Amino acid sequence: MPRKPLLKDEQIIYDSLKSIRNIPGSKIEFMLKKVGGPFAGTFRLSGPWGDRYFYLKLVTKLTPTLIDLVIHQIKTTPAPSNSSPLLVSHYISPKMAALLKQQGIEYVDCAGNLFLCQLPLYIEIGGQKHAPKPPTADRLFRTAGLKLVYQFLRNQKAITASYRMLADDAGIALGAIGSLFGELEKRGNLVVEDGKRQLHAVEELLQRWQLGYLETLRPKLMLQRCALTPGYTVSHLPERLKQLPEGKQVLIGGELGASLLISGFKPQNAVLYLPPEQQLRLMLQLHLTPDPDGSITMLQPFGRQCSWTGWQPEGLSLADPLLTFAELSGSETDQVAQKLYGQYLAPRLST
Repeated sequence: MPRKPLLKDEQIIYDSLKSIRNIPGSKIEFMLKKVGGPFAGTFRLSGPWGDRYFYLKLVTKLTPTLIDLVIHQIKTTPAPSNSSPLLVSHYISPKMAALLKQQGIEYVDCAGNLFLCQLPLYIEIGGQKHAPKPPTADRLFRTAGLKLVYQFLRNQKAITASYRMLADDAGIALGAIGSLFGELEKRGNLVVEDGKRQLHAVEELLQRWQLGYLETLRPKLMLQRCALTPGYTVSHLPERLKQLPEGKQVLIGGELGASLLISGFKPQNAVLYLPPEQQLRLMLQLHLTPDPDGSITMLQPFGRQCSWTGWQPEGLSLADPLLTFAELSGSETDQVAQKLYGQYLAPRLST
């Protein structure tokens, strides 16, 4: 009987654990099987060394863009009792492996690279060639799926909305909704009882969405990266935007948006969400110049729900705190991200 087709995430787990199964005398026994979120399963590894318990942190494609965020998530996510995190990915390059080892994070990939470092079990396998071409992400974490998941993280009640309303709000094709709901259900993030939809494991879904936003969705929204005029700082932007006739149409996010929501923080960059047709005019009005390393990033919004419906500074418009939170992925902004999460996101996710 042929094996049931796997989600792409499940295939990566299956392929990567082969190198652990090849450890002499080892035996893997899954205690919990689940796909998605920060925990993609918990298993016991038995052998002459005794028993070790791991929970899987799955990152389909580990890139330099994501490595700092992934390390932060592993370090700050409460682990199941008596278990250690094991990072699982399609391929972990030597450079990223060195960063993980420096942080004491154990890992395994589909190429056979492996690092287990809790005595008496210490195994390091490196230098394995890149695994075959990685599978594309499951549909839920490609562009359309990320736009849809955003709606649910922004407002959990959106899970009960009609397909047409969700498609309009997310800015995606109506025909994509059904298959995306099917994948949500298969991953365990959606349960249908008595004909009513309920979202499950929302905080786990947030972690996976943040990774997908940075790696997949954000590059699709990119308009321009710019530098400020000499003599100006990011903190000057709010007042300059207030002076523009169309300034309120620009949504402020990134570190600047966070500083307007969380006091006592000096921003080093800003993300401005605006329609593509306004890009050139805004650059001229703010005297911004194209610069791939500039502190101002211009993105185009998607769908209808990128703006913040809560408190707004007078004369300005803020991006939704979920988008602002997704931009705070560096170690320098960890404390700000935690405050933003506690004040604006946690109440949403707990309802």
